[in-house]
Amino acid sequence: MSDLRRRLELRIDSGNVPELELDDWDHRDYIEDVLAEHFNIDYDYVVEDESTGKFTLHFFESTTITTLQNVIDVINRHHALSDELYGTI
Repeated sequence: MSDLRRRLELRIDSGNVPELELDDWDHRDYIEDVLAEHFNIDYDYVVEDESTGKFTLHFFESTTITTLQNVIDVINRHHALSDELYGTI
């Protein structure tokens, strides 16, 4: 099981669209919930790397890189400062 508080790093794909790599199913489930429930952000599609078990969320073109980077920064700060997970449903 991954550390759900792992520092998130936003990448930009070849089409200039944000993407976020997550460790495993638990990490994906948690981050999907946090993005949707706390920040009202959904992703376009997900790709699973079956050899590593990692997932990559690819976001809609309408989701700006700046907005998503700000959200990732808030999540990273929350985990680093409180050492707690966000509450999710």
